[in-house]
Amino acid sequence: MSDSTELQRRQFLKYTSAAVGGALGAPSLSVGQETPSVPDLVSLGDAHKGTLEIDLRIMNQYRKQPQEVQDFYIACREALTGKNPEHDLAEVCRSFNRWKLGGPMLGNVTSTSVSVWMHLPEPIAVRVTVIQEGSGVSKTYASAATERILCVGCEGLRPDTAYTYQVVDAKDRNLGEGRFVTPPAELTEKPWRISFGGDFHKVGMYRPDLMHLIQERGSRAMLLIGDSAVDGRKDDFGLINTDYMLRNLSSPIQKLTAHVPVSATWDDHDYWGNDTSGARTNSKRPIDVDGLRKTWKTQWNNPERDTERQGIYFQTHFGPVHYIALDTRSCRDHDQRGKKNSFLGNVQMSWLKDQISQSTSPFIIISGGTMWSDYISNGKDSWGTWDTEGREEIFQWIDEKSDSLVVLLSGDRHGARGFSMPRPGNKKIYELEVGTLGGVPGPEAYGENKDDQLFGYPGRSWGFGEFTFRKVNGHPQAVFRLIDENGKELETISLEK
Repeated sequence: MSDSTELQRRQFLKYTSAAVGGALGAPSLSVGQETPSVPDLVSLGDAHKGTLEIDLRIMNQYRKQPQEVQDFYIACREALTGKNPEHDLAEVCRSFNRWKLGGPMLGNVTSTSVSVWMHLPEPIAVRVTVIQEGSGVSKTYASAATERILCVGCEGLRPDTAYTYQVVDAKDRNLGEGRFVTPPAELTEKPWRISFGGDFHKVGMYRPDLMHLIQERGSRAMLLIGDSAVDGRKDDFGLINTDYMLRNLSSPIQKLTAHVPVSATWDDHDYWGNDTSGARTNSKRPIDVDGLRKTWKTQWNNPERDTERQGIYFQTHFGPVHYIALDTRSCRDHDQRGKKNSFLGNVQMSWLKDQISQSTSPFIIISGGTMWSDYISNGKDSWGTWDTEGREEIFQWIDEKSDSLVVLLSGDRHGARGFSMPRPGNKKIYELEVGTLGGVPGPEAYGENKDDQLFGYPGRSWGFGEFTFRKVNGHPQAVFRLIDENGKELETISLEK
């Protein structure tokens, strides 16, 4: 460790060791969880500043982290913002006797497969051994290459089945383990769950109770709807990667992603900064948009991760559930704002139409980083101020899906809200916005027109959304629940076509 790093550590040790009373109080935890200290909650404005002092406050605001973890983060941060990050990161890991920078993170789960993501300090091959619970049947999967960041696809699994797994490298060093349950291939009377939510930012990543509850309640997958780790770093790749390092060192995040497959939608703070979009330009220098997308793809374990597209949008199937994640940032055309297809772009709009029209799933979930409706903040930074004609076209495609229940997910506005938007023929389209993973202040809970709003909770609320799927009397059923940090079901809504 350099002299400057040691000096920084000593400067912040006294500050981060203190337990400071938080205005909102400490969270309530389920039995068996570690009890955090009373948090000194970091504001979103401070998180956007992203200094070392503030990031260490984020690390320690719910439970003081072991000093070794803090020292490791400081050293990694210095390496990532230096001139030779890959070499320096490897040296840091050797000095701390650590063999990984992140993972295992589960993702890209289907009824018969899952992917295991790892971030390593040096290029090396890994093996993932997956064991079926109950039978003891195991299979080992090897990485296709020796890389620093890699995903190992595990195929040939059984639907609706519990597995444990372990990851080791080519030197037989244990890199982590976990457990997951595959989604069922089709609906039965047996219920199963998927969780979702947005707006973690950095400030929510070390709070344990929500992430513990998601695991405890048995979610087969977790959908993150924007603003999940990086907080407005523009295209400073060194600082972007320090935010991902902060994420990787969060024990609650580690436990969640090792046991629940995660997919992530990117939004403005992941991409550049507040309310930003499009292929950005700068008067002084070009912006490396391709580099931003590449970095994002390497740091999340999403479906279609290697697909070459202008935007980061993808689709997958959790058994009978068709999930479509849109990119509502990259493809906006600022010169055509207000005109059709200026929000998603022509290519993504055409792709979305194909996905909706060709889907045979009883449930289709479509996520976007920003809100679909205009009830909150007058459609600020979203469809209502960009492309109402294109939105109406999408709604008409949804109206035509007589055999599928289509639900829209959104984020960015902070708070939790539900809408039942009326459509011709007494139909309706549901929008669920649960931007409460980080408990960040936001706009009003309700819009001016409350007739179509199902519920509303303001910013500073904590919680996540959850879907339960099953068949009832031979018919597909989807139930939405809003769960707070204490495990209380604040809202329960049976979703109907």
